[in-house]
Amino acid sequence: MSLKEQLFADLKTAMKEKDTLKKDTVQLIRSGILQFEKDNKVELDDEGVMEIITKQLKSRRDSLPDFVKSGREDLIEKLNKEIEILLSYL
Repeated sequence: MSLKEQLFADLKTAMKEKDTLKKDTVQLIRSGILQFEKDNKVELDDEGVMEIITKQLKSRRDSLPDFVKSGREDLIEKLNKEIEILLSYL
């Protein structure tokens, strides 16, 4: 099973289980993949998908210090969970 197929299966599972955080995170990954494929008119393989996930991971890690500075514990917790989900695909 390719990584894109795994993401789609995980999205369906998250929707069935009403896990909104995982659903939203997987949807963001899938939308990044689709946007890249549309812009470059290519079909991404697993390596390309992993690059998209890595970029999303970096973006979340970069914004984490800002949330820590502002003291938003709810956002920090959400961001950490998103990071865990992203790491599970790498």
